[in-house]
Amino acid sequence: MIDWRDLDRTERVRVVQVSPTDLEGEWGELDGVDLSGSSIETAYYSDTRERGTVRVVGDGWSRGAFLRVYLSIPEWGWERALGTYIVANQRSRLERGEWIHELDLQSTLKALATERLSRPWAIAANASAKRAMAQNLEAAARPWHDLGALDARMKSATVMETGTTRISALFALTNATRNRLDVDPMGYVTVAPYVVPSAKAPSFEFDLADPRGVMEDALELSTDWLEMPDQVVVAHKYGETGGGSSAQREIDAVAYVPEGSHQSRAVRGYSVTDFRSVDELQPRTAARAQQVAQQYLARDGVEQVEWSIGCHYLPLRAGDVVDLVVPTGDYAGTRRCLVKTTSLELGDMGMTIGLKETASGDEED
Repeated sequence: MIDWRDLDRTERVRVVQVSPTDLEGEWGELDGVDLSGSSIETAYYSDTRERGTVRVVGDGWSRGAFLRVYLSIPEWGWERALGTYIVANQRSRLERGEWIHELDLQSTLKALATERLSRPWAIAANASAKRAMAQNLEAAARPWHDLGALDARMKSATVMETGTTRISALFALTNATRNRLDVDPMGYVTVAPYVVPSAKAPSFEFDLADPRGVMEDALELSTDWLEMPDQVVVAHKYGETGGGSSAQREIDAVAYVPEGSHQSRAVRGYSVTDFRSVDELQPRTAARAQQVAQQYLARDGVEQVEWSIGCHYLPLRAGDVVDLVVPTGDYAGTRRCLVKTTSLELGDMGMTIGLKETASGDEED
């Protein structure tokens, strides 16, 4: 078992050119890569999930080739692909007689975001949603892995209009079937059942107090508690007729956070009111309005807590879950977090990880 807290290791990064029509077809290592100007990122909530930049000195890059980034640790006998990317943009300059290329990288999901349907695509009622996903991917010539994806029958006939991006069509299908669309390090599109982040087991623990910890001695916190409402006001206006006349009526309700809550007026020193105008209220009673106000307060009263940490490379990517041990302060304790973003500098293998606490609410794709 690899101990990633052991920083006494040699790391080698290489970039390999890959056939754009055969992800198994590698054309050899790319010459002239300047790792000091190269990085890769993952982002859980972005449509294409991954991106990066590779700086290349000279004319080693074959136009059209995809790029695959490998990391190896020779003394461990360990090598993994970190990602496989489309070159989505090229910026070049001629300097002292030599070309320097800045290549912007995107995951292979980018190919589904740039291709649009050339005609309406009809999916019949009771058709398999998973089969429709496969048809979409096959039409775009995108190889994919079915990682136990859930299936469902379409409740009604659905038509994807001309001009719809293929990735939008896929998100519509995966969201309807509780699947998640992603991409693996070899560039294959993946479809797997969506798992709520709070239900995932942590794959790593970050602890500033650990003498063998990999974290830099810095931890950044972001929270929206100063913007959270301490009261929700609900108003329902309606017309009432009778006896040959009409009148405007209104039902109001207010829900408050418990006294002593950190966003309450007593603690924060002022009130933040969330006002909701409700068009439909059934039954039309003060009790129902109060219930609606409480529902809004419960939904909007979840604090969004995010962290940012720096460390040396760890085999983490967006979507993983970790434990963060906070030693002091208002948030002291073990915080279960979703890896929301990662940013890896290939030159020194320094990594910045953005974390979102799973208690902040588990958002979907």
